[in-house]
Amino acid sequence: MANKRQPKAAVPYLRRMLEDEYLQEQLRDAASALYATYARARKQRAGAAEDKRLYRSLRQAATAVRNAAAALRPPRPEPKRPFRKLAVVGLAGGATVWLTMKLQKNQSQGTSDLGAQDSDAAETSATPRGVTDQDPAAAHTA
Repeated sequence: MANKRQPKAAVPYLRRMLEDEYLQEQLRDAASALYATYARARKQRAGAAEDKRLYRSLRQAATAVRNAAAALRPPRPEPKRPFRKLAVVGLAGGATVWLTMKLQKNQSQGTSDLGAQDSDAAETSATPRGVTDQDPAAAHTA
């Protein structure tokens, strides 16, 4: 049963190998560098361990294989940022509290001012126009 699952697991990697040109280029570079390394080591036999060109070619092949493996891996998911979300929620909550307090303060000041203005208006509307707070008898004689 495990044998049936292995081909299915390899499908995304094979698809990526067929579609990704960078991955194909890295694999070609690795193959050609490994072939050059093998050919040079075969010619030199005993002196191959000290050959600098051989090591340079082998290093290029290893780098190309590492780049191909990195390109074949699925991309890393973006890290979650819980503190960023917490900061946004905190700022929104703080702004809401601040705005609510400010509006309540303005309403309480506005109603006390309006209450004072209403009582002044009630007093002035109770007295007829042109009549001041004088003696009522003096108002009739004038």
